Amino acid sequence: MFPIDAASIDKSLPVPVGTQLHGLLSYALAFGNIPYGTKLQSVRQLAAELGIAPMTVSQVYQQLRDEGLIEMRAGLGAFTAGDPRKGVDNSQPINALRGDIDAILAKAEALGVSPMALVSMISARAQMRRPSVGLDIIFVCIFEGPGRDYLEQVRAVLPAGDEIKLVTIDALRKDQETLAACHAADIVLTFSHREAEVRALLGQGEVVGLRMLPSQGTRRSLAGLDSRSRVAAVTHFQEYIAIMRPSVREFAPHVSDIRVTWSSAPDLKDIISGCDAVIYASGADHVAELVGPDVQCFEYRHAVDPGGLDTILTPRLTELRHVKGRSTELKIA
Repeated sequence: MFPIDAASIDKSLPVPVGTQLHGLLSYALAFGNIPYGTKLQSVRQLAAELGIAPMTVSQVYQQLRDEGLIEMRAGLGAFTAGDPRKGVDNSQPINALRGDIDAILAKAEALGVSPMALVSMISARAQMRRPSVGLDIIFVCIFEGPGRDYLEQVRAVLPAGDEIKLVTIDALRKDQETLAACHAADIVLTFSHREAEVRALLGQGEVVGLRMLPSQGTRRSLAGLDSRSRVAAVTHFQEYIAIMRPSVREFAPHVSDIRVTWSSAPDLKDIISGCDAVIYASGADHVAELVGPDVQCFEYRHAVDPGGLDTILTPRLTELRHVKGRSTELKIA
């Protein structure tokens, strides 16, 4: 993950430094590799490092706390929000399989079967057995285009009996039918940095936030940029303008000439016309229409963290499926 230092805040941009800092920290917390429970700098320390007012940092920390991305501990400071896996205790059904898994692994090793081959065998068997109880799942996205890709990434780890549908967060805010569908779902998925917002909109129900990572395609495209390129990095949300330059440099450290802007900026066309490559964030798709045929142009796209699907989502779905199955059995009885 890119560092956050004095160079991260651009006071020449027509975007408040507090807005820039919130975008930087929320992105780092949601998409970075900061371990859960990590202590953040104190308000005064971060303010001094960035060269901004302590009151600005304090307000940003309070906003991040309200969004569920950090927690404030009295007398200790700010920490990244608690590990969601701590809510999975040893009494849950998935943990009852630990001994069986160890025994299967030991037997496979004795027979010369590799762990990857064993995983493939188990996956194949799982596909052949339709679960007795399917789950109704809704994925709340920001933009439909990227959202469809994220949904398919989640669908790939679901058994055949589960149903997953896509809705946008705007529809959730405005449409009562969408809200009712989310209430009726067994579980609602969204991005980790939008989890608190979705919880507030629903008021009740099971909500799980998924961590996102820059996609492999994005990383390859950034790494392939010519070091001499003049690059325009365009975000859809002004709030995230400060993350564009370090996000590009994280995978293209050889590129030095990077101009950042947002998709509705009045000087957008002028910035694009003076660049050799244009990178736009999800939601700023119309930017591609302004780019000439000889200019390299691609989207900075994210993908669902597969580790989170394995360690957080799958165990939670297993537990929900078990509870739903027991409830169905009791109703029949």
